[in-house]
Amino acid sequence: MEIRDNEKICIFAPLDGKLDYRESARLLKEISAETRQVGIDLKYVYDCTIDFIEALKTSAKTKQIAIFNIPSDIFALFNIMKLDKVVNLYVSENDFQNQTRRLINREFQLV
Repeated sequence: MEIRDNEKICIFAPLDGKLDYRESARLLKEISAETRQVGIDLKYVYDCTIDFIEALKTSAKTKQIAIFNIPSDIFALFNIMKLDKVVNLYVSENDFQNQTRRLINREFQLV
């Protein structure tokens, strides 16, 4: 896992391609110890399990977490599971650092 930080934010970048139970537990242990704003870079990740999603939901209750550089198939999964309501999703690291262009699924319906 790669960790990039400065005085305001800390970015965790899992280098393993699959976020399973073991990687999720390790990542969220690091996140829970962090006091600054947390971002997760999913640039190298191609697959994630339900353990990662459930761990994100539980840790997002106490911490503000942002995710960026999300692959398209994982992004579709996040939208289906309504993870954008719990965690902030961004396109790039620059958007996360500037708090701009947040990805939101509006789910409009015709009446």
